[in-house]
Amino acid sequence: MSAQVEASTVNAGQLFSNSYFYIPDFQRPYSWTVKDEVTDFWRDLSETIETPPYFLGLLIVTTEREDQEEKTVVDGQQRLVTLTLLASALRAAALARGKKLVADSLRDMFLLGLDYETEEWHHKITFSADADRSTYEWLVGTKDVIKPEVPNALMVASHKFLAERIEEDLKANDDSVRLAKWARLLSNGLTFARFDHPDRNAAYKVYEVVNTRGKDLTPADLIKGYALGTASSDVSLSARARWAALEEPFRLLDASAQFTQFIRHVITLRHGYVLPRDLYQIITRRYEGSAGVDRLLLELEESLGLYIRLIDPSVDSDLADDIGTSFVILQSLGLSTVRPAFLAIATLDEHQEALRRLVQIVVTRIVAESFGTGSVERRFADAARDIFLEQDWRGPLENLLDLMPRQRDFEEGLAESQSKGVLLVIRSSVLQTSALPQIHGYLHQVRPKNSERWMDFSDKEFTAIGNTIGNFFISEIERRPRGTNNPQAVQERLLTTRVREEIVSESDFPWTPQTVEAFNSHIASTASQIWYA
Repeated sequence: MSAQVEASTVNAGQLFSNSYFYIPDFQRPYSWTVKDEVTDFWRDLSETIETPPYFLGLLIVTTEREDQEEKTVVDGQQRLVTLTLLASALRAAALARGKKLVADSLRDMFLLGLDYETEEWHHKITFSADADRSTYEWLVGTKDVIKPEVPNALMVASHKFLAERIEEDLKANDDSVRLAKWARLLSNGLTFARFDHPDRNAAYKVYEVVNTRGKDLTPADLIKGYALGTASSDVSLSARARWAALEEPFRLLDASAQFTQFIRHVITLRHGYVLPRDLYQIITRRYEGSAGVDRLLLELEESLGLYIRLIDPSVDSDLADDIGTSFVILQSLGLSTVRPAFLAIATLDEHQEALRRLVQIVVTRIVAESFGTGSVERRFADAARDIFLEQDWRGPLENLLDLMPRQRDFEEGLAESQSKGVLLVIRSSVLQTSALPQIHGYLHQVRPKNSERWMDFSDKEFTAIGNTIGNFFISEIERRPRGTNNPQAVQERLLTTRVREEIVSESDFPWTPQTVEAFNSHIASTASQIWYA
């Protein structure tokens, strides 16, 4: 037997068609509850039925028993068992509707395998624990299996819950069509990341790497397990050290949650848009074997410094000024979905005009429209790939120009409420007459929400106009001084902290809604000339 771990991505139908599974004595009994895990499991699958595939997570198995077809489950038993309970419930629903072929297919694929020599049925999952084994055989087995005296109550409740949800779902839709969709989802639309190990000790090495004491596994954890498990034995220690070096900067910045996003964005530069749920599959397919893992680590290492600067532009580096400026703008906007495009342009020898054009597209879009759709992110991601691979920005960015709103829509968007980060970027651009402004200072409202003695600016008027750009100014200080919530205090103690370029001054008082509207109009007109130049 090979001592090398085998890692693969496999759909649930293939997984169960070709294997039997054994839940050993060191595993806990079935313990998912209807209140928590089973409800989440049902919700995820029912929401995915129209848009598969769905990634079910990590499965770690080893072959320790004499029957080579039977895999001992080290991690993943709760998901495996619950999936087959759902298959059992779906099979019962198919039989009740006279769909015997569908029911038989679900039985043969997920629940029972026929021994052709003895003509006996064998369960696809067997258990060392008596209560789990007898309960499972009663729930999903043949008709002659009787109810155990002491069943696993959680398993019984899960099966009942899933059967009820299936019935409700089928009755709420076209029974036959919906039944077929469920059968296809279970057979072809669910995937596992499967790790096959030569023995239990080897399996636990990767299990310990990717499991973090009850915390949910992230795609980065799964990729880490794949990388360390796939690296050849002579470089495994080096791979572990290199992976730790990749994680360390994120930990120091308290940004560990962004590590998966970093991996995804680096992959985007080579392969275009990647759905988060597809990241593991893409990596295991495109970075196969020890050589593939080495290439993956190298690509991540090459982009690490730039990406850390994207997360925290204050980190010291030798980046060109315009790259650093664009990174600060992106951080102020709070828009991580377009990071790959900034990464790609930062690799170009001549990048200043490209950065100005990219920031122009991003800022005008975020002011007037939404970045919430996956199709927009996909277009920026594919443009990033083209820029990175071709080392030319003109064509890819020209293809994005249709994402810019009309100039009028941009001006109207500036008269509405925007996030403080967007307002800071726009106001800085107006003060500096630049589409790549230096971002410094802090945004404060002139007339705050909770004010005193502001006779010419009512609360009702503030609700309508108080959060627009005309009611803000940029200050040198981060925290607003206490007590500066009335006109006199704002004039005497707050506006004196404004940055040198700021156009608002004490002479603009009395501060009224008409004053704000006048500034809105002026800023919108000036910003429009800058961003549409």
